[in-house]
Amino acid sequence: MYDVIVVGAGPAGLTAAANLSHRGLKTLVLEKQPMAGGLPVLLYPDKIIRDHPGFPCGIIGKELSRMLYMQTVMSGAEIRCGEEVLSIQKEKGDLFVIKTVKDKYTGKRVIVCTGIFNVPRKLELLKDYKGQNLHYKMRDPEKFRGKKLIIVGGGDSAFDAAVQLSGITESTAVLVRDAYPKAKANTVKTAEEMGVKVFYNTELAKIFEDQLGRLEKVKIKNILTGEEKTIDAQEIFAAIGFVPVKEFLKNNGFEMEKDGSVKTDENLETNIRGVFAAGDVTGEVRVLATACAEGIVAAVHTFETIKKPYWLK
Repeated sequence: MYDVIVVGAGPAGLTAAANLSHRGLKTLVLEKQPMAGGLPVLLYPDKIIRDHPGFPCGIIGKELSRMLYMQTVMSGAEIRCGEEVLSIQKEKGDLFVIKTVKDKYTGKRVIVCTGIFNVPRKLELLKDYKGQNLHYKMRDPEKFRGKKLIIVGGGDSAFDAAVQLSGITESTAVLVRDAYPKAKANTVKTAEEMGVKVFYNTELAKIFEDQLGRLEKVKIKNILTGEEKTIDAQEIFAAIGFVPVKEFLKNNGFEMEKDGSVKTDENLETNIRGVFAAGDVTGEVRVLATACAEGIVAAVHTFETIKKPYWLK
């Protein structure tokens, strides 16, 4: 029997669990991946995160995840990885039974920190491409050393990757489908100052391989003028967002917003009384700092419903 079961060991889940455990609640964290840490360690372990409070020079993703994991373990919370949660069922007496691929667990409260996006969106043009030169995750920057790189996307992930890799690639170009990027202005400026070529209103139109099946060139197209040109390319990194993971929330009876996030009240409690949510799964501002902050908010309100401290009327 646990006081609180946290579903997801990303920044929100780890922060929530540490705060719960520090408040004396027996806490379990269940994570479907083989390691804790969430997107910073799974998708961009070597990316420098520059907008997280407390790190004026930035911190790489895997190090931030490592520190959050250590903090949670040292708080006394229990973390079990490789245990994907299949269902959350409310039993008599306001207890919850959490069924995973391996076992069942019982808790008084639940905090859902699954994230809302964990599957990279695929390039439609290359949905059937089986080559080794197309990447959706930036796990090993050394793969791009000395290569001619094309990055598809206009958000922070695309331009962060451009800044990170331009120092080791032979050349880096970013294809932005819109007239303006969604990435932070200072990151775009830094990328351009580092020699990254940015093509706006542009999409990937075709790829060309050599006789050995290796990527050699790509054709790009201006979607406003129709102008096409062919440029050299040896690697493609697609950073065009993620596909929402909705089925788990729907199947377990959660009310959802139009964007696929779970609906919560001002205390981050869902429509299922006793189940709270925090992090990317809840709302509009999806950055690490707000994920951690929501983890704390959800933990505090969860604590209040279990312990009913004297300051509550």
